[in-house]
Amino acid sequence: MRLHITDVGYGGAGVARGEDGVVFVPGAFTGETVEAEIVSKRKRFTQARLVQVLAPSPDRIEPETPIVPGMTYAALRYDAEVALKHHQLRTLLTRIGKLADLPLLPPVPSPLRDHYRNKLTLHWDGHALGYIGEDNRTVLDTPHCPLSKPEINAALTELRQDAALRRLRPGARVVFRHTEHDGIRVGLGKPPSGELTERLAGLNLFVAADAFFQVNLSCAELLLNDFREAVHGATSVFDLYCGCGLFGLVAAQAGATCVFGLETTPSAICSAKRNAAAVGLDADYRCAPAETLPDDLPPADLWIVDPPRAGLSEVVRARILRDLPPCLAYVSCGPDTLARDLAALSSAYTIRSIRLFDFFPRTPHFETFTLLERKEKP
Repeated sequence: MRLHITDVGYGGAGVARGEDGVVFVPGAFTGETVEAEIVSKRKRFTQARLVQVLAPSPDRIEPETPIVPGMTYAALRYDAEVALKHHQLRTLLTRIGKLADLPLLPPVPSPLRDHYRNKLTLHWDGHALGYIGEDNRTVLDTPHCPLSKPEINAALTELRQDAALRRLRPGARVVFRHTEHDGIRVGLGKPPSGELTERLAGLNLFVAADAFFQVNLSCAELLLNDFREAVHGATSVFDLYCGCGLFGLVAAQAGATCVFGLETTPSAICSAKRNAAAVGLDADYRCAPAETLPDDLPPADLWIVDPPRAGLSEVVRARILRDLPPCLAYVSCGPDTLARDLAALSSAYTIRSIRLFDFFPRTPHFETFTLLERKEKP
């Protein structure tokens, strides 16, 4: 069928209006006229496959690198990609969060558009090593990842010629990690082991190789600059998804003297304790879910939350609304769940600023930093 694309939804699919309602067309951009083929029909929408672009958007380009799965915006000019993501964030906050008069700051592009990832996870099926395809089953052989660091791609080339790869069981994952200090670590069938050293925000950070850490350091540096300025003056901090303690340490750079943190990964907690000790920060880090924040702690004037894509649980949202910390710094990788959480928190908090940071160029994903301030009681 012939369709006119009126929008691109979060996730990267073009949106059109067909005879039977909304049609989603991955790979199509706003303003384009396309030919598409129906893949599946559901009650409220239709999924289609892009067959041909009949009238391209002026923002469409020839991809600058080979395309691997997940590179939804490889054929879109980068400034248009950032503007599109900013539009998607605004739409989600308005539609899901029912939020008006949004204090959205200008979005922050990534300094690097390609070769920015310091971690790569691929899958081995016994014959091919690569990303999982659109069917969520097939492994697409990936000899090179244009989003990953050159050092990772060099290690990938070497591994593909190594007999150790052939000895892996089908279904195993292969994980590459890179730091300037440590070089390459590779985990065959399991995450890399040991501790790495990352340089970020003027800090030499201990980071467990099997724990979460930011994959785009150049963009993380920009977010941390905003964060440091926004939380200046806070003295006591609760960091509910603390990882290796990064945000608490940057809060200490801005004046915090006491940090309490929770994290569910044991190796990350070990790193957080080492990082706090290295800078002489009074910190208490515990391996436990955010939902188990103790009741007997002295109140903190700043809470930091950086949850996974599922966002804050009902328990954590209820705890925030019960304790009402004066300032809440919310770092999100899921704009849809962020919108849901802000809707719940807006009864007691004023949203001071929201800013998009494009940590993941070429893909549908991005990070958002939101600063909230407790409303004064009437």
